[in-house]
Amino acid sequence: MCFSAPVSFSTGLLLTGLGVLSLSRVRRPQMRLFAALPLLFGIQQLTEGFIWTNLPQSPPGPLLYGLTQFYAFFIGVMWPILFPLSLLLFEPIRIRRRLIGAVIAAGIVIAIYTLVVMGLFGFTVRVANNCLVYDNPAGIWPGMELLYLLVTCGAFFIASDDRIHWIGVANLAGFGIAASFFSLNLPSVWCFCAAAISSLIYLYVRARNPANTPGAT
Repeated sequence: MCFSAPVSFSTGLLLTGLGVLSLSRVRRPQMRLFAALPLLFGIQQLTEGFIWTNLPQSPPGPLLYGLTQFYAFFIGVMWPILFPLSLLLFEPIRIRRRLIGAVIAAGIVIAIYTLVVMGLFGFTVRVANNCLVYDNPAGIWPGMELLYLLVTCGAFFIASDDRIHWIGVANLAGFGIAASFFSLNLPSVWCFCAAAISSLIYLYVRARNPANTPGAT
């Protein structure tokens, strides 16, 4: 993650393994995207590990630039959509599905903005306070950080299963820690916290799909 390449690589490998285990447990197709989130976080953390190993280049080469855009794609495009979408797919209550759909619509707004920024300017990465900082010339528009918090956490509280609410609580706590102590490095540090929290998804999937009960949902 943000602190060093070894931490990024070890976290990425651990989450990749948890993601594979989660997917192996799932019996309902509707839950596969949700179960795959730890795997996707693992890929994101491995990407940041490679960013660390390429940072000594001066000037930055095309590989570092590409890795940085790929990481930014996770943060600004994938997570604002995939978090709520993964919950929508197996939410049984119609009114809650509609509310989650509204969250997805807000996430699409953020994703479009990120894609436009990537296309026009691109993202850069640097080290500050022993952590990675991702920059772009466009910055963020007023209220975007709050909206991002809503789309990446809100659907967890809308879900009808109370156990999912705790994942949202943990994600909010991770944001609070990152914002309080690593405000300059907020995207990188919070993504690490969220990646670690995604291990709770494996525990949820395992509880929903116990071993030796293939029909469990």
